Amino acid sequence: MKGVFTMLKRLLSILLAALMLLGCACAETVEWPTLADHASPDGTKIQHLTDEPVTLTIWCGITSHDVTNVVGDIQNLDILKTLEEKTGIHLEMIVPPIGEDANNFSLMLTSGKYADIIIGFDNNYSKGGDAAIDEGIIIDLKDLVEQYAPNYEKARHASLYREINTVTDSGRMPYFCQMPYMDKEGETQCGLIIRKDILDKLGMEMPVTFDDWHEYLTRAKNELGMTRGFGLAYTGISKYNALNAAFDFGMADVAQGGNFFVKDGKVQYGPLTEGYREYVALMAQWYAEGLIDPDFTSTVTFDDGIAMMSSNLCAATSEHGGVLDYINSLGVAVDPDFKFVPVPYPVLKEGQQLHYGQIKGGASIAKAAAISTACKHPELALQLLDQLYTDEGFMLCNYGTEGKSYELVDGVPVFTDLIMNNDLGTSTHMMSAYAAFISWPFETNLGREFDESVFANGRVWDTNNDYSYSFPAGVTLNEGEKEVYGDYYGDIETYVNEMTVKFIMGLEPLENLDSFVETLHSLSVDEVINAYQSAYDRYMAR
Repeated sequence: MKGVFTMLKRLLSILLAALMLLGCACAETVEWPTLADHASPDGTKIQHLTDEPVTLTIWCGITSHDVTNVVGDIQNLDILKTLEEKTGIHLEMIVPPIGEDANNFSLMLTSGKYADIIIGFDNNYSKGGDAAIDEGIIIDLKDLVEQYAPNYEKARHASLYREINTVTDSGRMPYFCQMPYMDKEGETQCGLIIRKDILDKLGMEMPVTFDDWHEYLTRAKNELGMTRGFGLAYTGISKYNALNAAFDFGMADVAQGGNFFVKDGKVQYGPLTEGYREYVALMAQWYAEGLIDPDFTSTVTFDDGIAMMSSNLCAATSEHGGVLDYINSLGVAVDPDFKFVPVPYPVLKEGQQLHYGQIKGGASIAKAAAISTACKHPELALQLLDQLYTDEGFMLCNYGTEGKSYELVDGVPVFTDLIMNNDLGTSTHMMSAYAAFISWPFETNLGREFDESVFANGRVWDTNNDYSYSFPAGVTLNEGEKEVYGDYYGDIETYVNEMTVKFIMGLEPLENLDSFVETLHSLSVDEVINAYQSAYDRYMAR
């Protein structure tokens, strides 16, 4: 159970740190080095940087990747030892207590005693990188990287997509960014799942359209007593937008962000669309017919979801692929044939192309590390971080130490059992212990730890979805836009969640959808949309 939680936290951090693809910028042809190139003895090496006694402090939260059960003191991390040995710089980690990242970050800023290098700065500083530079907290790297970080500069110029996403709208460079290797798409890790054994008992094929799904859920309830039907999330929007994608809109759900989506260059808000009306009308019909879990509003926590899925009363839901084996292992104790499997999202008619789902982890550029104005050796700090973008740094960050955490097989890295079969944690957990934390700045090989089942699940969920409505992750609100968002969006979100549930449960008549939309306008939803549109337009003009 502990391993499942650890894996989920790691995978979700990957998903929430980065997740959406700007397809137009990634379409260019780039000659990328292969894994064998990075692993080659002829690749670029981590350099010795100083013979003087120099210490650099690194602030880094580890709540989502706490590996102290493996390494004990964080100072024992292999990557720190290797970097110190090769560069000559002593690295001192400043690690907040587990769960106290945000509070500890705020205390650091208030005290004025900044760490030299701050990993995860952007996740904890709401005003953005430009404001942090203006306020004298971090330095602008723009005029320094060419001289002191040539490997990073080369990496960020490898594609137009990287160039756009490693600077702010004003052209500044607050951060060393984490860039996916080859700008490749991450695997879709979450989506719709269905009881294959129930389908078999009913003699049915995999459902495709909503009419197919209606028949399946109805028969599962009436013939086999599946009274919890479809496990809808407690806000009324299925996890990963599994049921609403066919209605041509996307929304934030309980498992991921994504408050807005983009269609034909225009930022849109799901509840204002015609598709939202059609979606809640259908869900209201299904709920009235007993095809939706009657307790969906009470299924809030991870444990609630596990209990619902393994109850032998749930016929389908949407969930993270990382827990499929765990759910099935619980279910077979109740029914030896119990088996959830991935299934493509439903469509209104066969052949329909969907454009929204899980926020796909494609080529997201994470704002990983900043150098503070308190750093007495900023040039060395740049040079240190630059070493992570050498070929040797690529191997160290992604795979760890040759002969320990990986071996080279035909010139390609393959993880050892220390990573893949370790009782202390999942492969993702062990990689944080023996390679780099996923939050660090480096060129990350997405999916390095996945086995074939993950890829197979992703191929199912990607069958009819191109994710083209996803809002680009690199869009940043300026200070005024963030103020608009902060002033209004909390009330908007609360109202939408409340009314969506009421519409579905029949507590609010569907005839009131017009007044629902009017209320959203009165809550200043248009101002929030305009703020996001301006930010999106600036991003597209970079």
